[in-house]
Amino acid sequence: MAEGIVYLDVDDEITSAAQRIRSAPGTKVALVVPYGSRIATSRMNFRLLSREAVVSNRRLSIVSGDAAARSLAASAGLPVFGTVPEYEAAIARPADEPAAGDAGSGPGDAAGDRPAPGAAPAAGVIASETIAAVGPVAAGSATAAAAADVTPQPAAPTTPTEPAAVGGRKSQRPKRPPPAETPTTLWAPGETAPDDDPAPDDDPSERPPGRSRAPLFATLGVAALAVVVLAVGGYLLLPTASIALTARRDAIGPIELTVSADPTATAVDAADNIVPAVSLDVPVTATRTFTTTGTKVDETTAHGSVTFTNYDTSSGVSIPSGSIVSTENGTGFRTQATVALQAAAVFPAFQPTSDSVAVVATKPGPGWNVPANTIRVVPQGQDPVLLRVNNPAPTSGGTHTETPQVNKAEVDKAVAALQVDLGKAFTAAVAAGADAPPDTTLFPDTAVLGPATTVPDPKTIVGQPVATFDLTLNASGTVIAVDPRPVRTIAERALAAQVDPKHRLVDGSISIDVGEGGVGEDGQVTFQATARATAVMIVDADAIRTLVKGKSAADARAALAPFGNATVTLWPDWVTTVTGVDARLTVSVDDGPSAGPGTGPSAGPSPSRRPTGAPASSPSPRASGRSGSAAP
Repeated sequence: MAEGIVYLDVDDEITSAAQRIRSAPGTKVALVVPYGSRIATSRMNFRLLSREAVVSNRRLSIVSGDAAARSLAASAGLPVFGTVPEYEAAIARPADEPAAGDAGSGPGDAAGDRPAPGAAPAAGVIASETIAAVGPVAAGSATAAAAADVTPQPAAPTTPTEPAAVGGRKSQRPKRPPPAETPTTLWAPGETAPDDDPAPDDDPSERPPGRSRAPLFATLGVAALAVVVLAVGGYLLLPTASIALTARRDAIGPIELTVSADPTATAVDAADNIVPAVSLDVPVTATRTFTTTGTKVDETTAHGSVTFTNYDTSSGVSIPSGSIVSTENGTGFRTQATVALQAAAVFPAFQPTSDSVAVVATKPGPGWNVPANTIRVVPQGQDPVLLRVNNPAPTSGGTHTETPQVNKAEVDKAVAALQVDLGKAFTAAVAAGADAPPDTTLFPDTAVLGPATTVPDPKTIVGQPVATFDLTLNASGTVIAVDPRPVRTIAERALAAQVDPKHRLVDGSISIDVGEGGVGEDGQVTFQATARATAVMIVDADAIRTLVKGKSAADARAALAPFGNATVTLWPDWVTTVTGVDARLTVSVDDGPSAGPGTGPSAGPSPSRRPTGAPASSPSPRASGRSGSAAP
């Protein structure tokens, strides 16, 4: 493949094509334009490329299989070829060898419109760089010659003839030969080329057909068109600059917070880090039926009578009331009255004295019901020899009866057992959720059981002669439940308080970790929270625009360093400073998405870009719209 052949892609813009022309090796450059190329959409594009070739000292040719592209290129004054081999054959052809399309007049040619093989090109045919400067001219042998860098040489004067219709038949009339040398000088707009016709007096009848002042007007039109092209191209090629700034981001946190839950609070207190808590009432009941273990004992005392007999003849004896007489086994009875006995009589016969008295057993119960003649022990202190005692009849009336009866001890024991049942019921109710509101967390360590009420009153139960009794305990406890979501609100406000007024939080960067919460020794519920986020600087694009105007790319980047990471793109490459024209200076700021209140981790939103001041006309969207993507 010959050097200097540049293949374009369909999406290549004019800026990249111009760059590739400048960087192509050698002075002869062939630009291969594919079907559907963006370059081939406008004649102006080819004119701009032609100008770029002139500035870069390149001889440009266009190779394209697209007839429309070739037509636009040819109208812009550029040599065109259908294939690369055709172009290579043209540049490899010796200077004195005519191109395939320049082989003299054929049947379809107008007589004399094309030069004969080896003949010099017609006046006004110039090299490709000259064509690019002044606009479109005729193609043909000059096109091939320009592509091959062949300078047309004047041929020896000849007298070609051309047919002329005279009297209905063709006649031969000599054609004036071309000048000895055809200059290729490019005249600047406004200058007048020297008159190359040395014979203004010639007979007009001797001039070739069409030879008039038309070439002069054509030259003036081409010059005017060149001026317009240069003006439009100059405007389009005015320097442009694009500033793509990724705003600086700063980390906030981590911020450690201790948030307390207060049942008396009615709203979130961000200043004191307090969130509301809910104190839940938990009513519980415990009831049982108890068997009476106490008894009631009913006893009666035995009673009867005894007879005292005094055998002392010398004196009487007195037995006071309350004296104790008993049986041989110690079952005692107490006398109910005083007994006074006279001395026993001896005349006319021995006659002891006696008297009876009622007695009552010293203890109740059936054990003091003794048979007759069993009470024989006289009261202590009496002479058992001279004083005798006996019960002529059995004693009776001693009884012992037992019936159930509730006592205080067993009532106290029953209440204690119900307190245990009540505590278990309260614990179970708390574990079951205690009907806490949705989205709240229950803290069982805050559960407190209140005093119990006994039904019925234990005092009314004690002493009742019943075999069983029912007892019920009622109580109400409390437990704390907390909605932890306001803890996040406090953490977000703490983050917002750390944001400088010239910054804002980046959406998706907020990270808040809230612990499960715990209960202190004082019964206070607290949450530990950690908050962190990223803040981005708020950048004023107009201020950036003012800051970078007139600065070099390096100085502009240095000036924008406090605001973030900046990419400065200048176009064309020969531009060294940022343009001061607002319409040709594009500023785009990538400051990320906004963060609203209450946002958490995002699911990857796409960053926002805020372009301002796009040029009214830009040679290439790529040149003016490029932006950096690096984040600080």
